[in-house]
Amino acid sequence: MKAKLLFLLLAVILSACATQPTPDPKALSAEFDALVEKNHQAGLFDGSVLVAQNGQVIFSKGYGFADREKKIANTPQTKFRIASVTKQFTAMAILLLQQQGKLNVDDSICDYITNCPDIFKPVKIRHLLSQSAGIPNSTAYSMPGDQMLSRHATLFFQPGEQFKYQDVTFNIAGRIIETVSGQSYASFLKQNIFEPLGMSNSDVDDMKQTDMAKGYADAQSDIAINPMYGLFAEGSVYSTAEDLYRWDQVMYGDKLLPQPSLKAMFTPQVAVPDGEYYGFDGSTGWSYGFGWFIAPKELGYVIHGGMLPGYRTEIRRYMDDKVVIILLTNHEAVDLYNTAEAIADKLFGN
Repeated sequence: MKAKLLFLLLAVILSACATQPTPDPKALSAEFDALVEKNHQAGLFDGSVLVAQNGQVIFSKGYGFADREKKIANTPQTKFRIASVTKQFTAMAILLLQQQGKLNVDDSICDYITNCPDIFKPVKIRHLLSQSAGIPNSTAYSMPGDQMLSRHATLFFQPGEQFKYQDVTFNIAGRIIETVSGQSYASFLKQNIFEPLGMSNSDVDDMKQTDMAKGYADAQSDIAINPMYGLFAEGSVYSTAEDLYRWDQVMYGDKLLPQPSLKAMFTPQVAVPDGEYYGFDGSTGWSYGFGWFIAPKELGYVIHGGMLPGYRTEIRRYMDDKVVIILLTNHEAVDLYNTAEAIADKLFGN
């Protein structure tokens, strides 16, 4: 009798699982649209959104204006300054040069810098990419890669021992890219990443683009913020939601790099102190790879944001589920993290 009851219970459970409805992409798209539109109407989002799963775009739409004076609408093809999301392209460039046998991430940065102070000899290229170099901003200059470190140098801590988010480390990586490749940073990215991937609306910002979304302080501002000059390998790239989707997709294959080489980008290199950056949701156990924050295993994603005057960016990848959520905005008064959380909750049925 017990066996029969157990069999009936199992049959009911299996039947319930079998009849569990598969999410309808059109219904999901409508839910995403309603969610983002609500934020847009509340003055909390202007920009572009793209959500994809298993190589299929589920949702892609623009909100508000790229140019409020000229009433030019934001679309998935609108170009935005992506700020610190640039760092993952810098990391990829280094890994490409490693694949070509021109450097190794375990090389000392002093192998590529003339008159490198002894104190920097323990700093490896991997420490630059993982925000664990401990190099103060004041010790680097905007000079060629073989001349850019000050002789009056110091370190916050021994390289690799802890995490400290800085832009200077990626700028040093950018100068190393130029020194090793014999190309400008912009030229190397264009030739080795953007063109091979068909990212025709992405490049390093030379401040000459006339079709870029203009940045604003908030939803009410009509006066565009002047763009920040002097950015380099830490934050100078512009892109679109559609191009960043192409970027996401290449990381499931081997078009740029074989998977074992790509894996380093998403392998924890250094622990991120609890409560810093993306730890404010109460989760612990965050880490940093090469140009990516890595969430605790139970959250299941990697993420990076970007912030410049007038712009905010977030790209979030659930790699096991082949899901990407891309948010690009051209005003500052937004909360991209919680918007992405809400989209993910709907997508995964939470």
